[in-house]
Amino acid sequence: MTLQEYLKSNNASVYALSKASGVPYSTTLSICNGSADMEECRLSTLRALARALNIDLMDLIDGKIVSKKHRFINASVMIDTSSLPVELRNFIGELEEYDKDADPAFYAAADTMLIMADRCLKSGAINSKTYIKLASRYPIGE
Repeated sequence: MTLQEYLKSNNASVYALSKASGVPYSTTLSICNGSADMEECRLSTLRALARALNIDLMDLIDGKIVSKKHRFINASVMIDTSSLPVELRNFIGELEEYDKDADPAFYAAADTMLIMADRCLKSGAINSKTYIKLASRYPIGE
């Protein structure tokens, strides 16, 4: 997906990207509409745009941008939360919201969730396989 398509699919504007990245509007517009050659752009400009969009720099340069659903969560680890204790399940729902909002408080909340999961493990409410999946899906470090 091109940068223009990416912005459209995420209901974002060139102006918003310019503000978020600190890249001048005219430069951002030229890059978005394809009139600027990516290979001619400064690396610092491309880096700022990629960082603002939370996308891989090389994907931006190659024009192969992939939308990321999650910012912090490891989406490749799947967990069936229906069998988890209610308190743990509710806390995981909060973690998912922190992730959606790209809130850095996610890491502190993930740490608290893992303490809760550890207690559930010790009481037998979850097994060690589930605990490992939780720790993998919700990392506590940046």
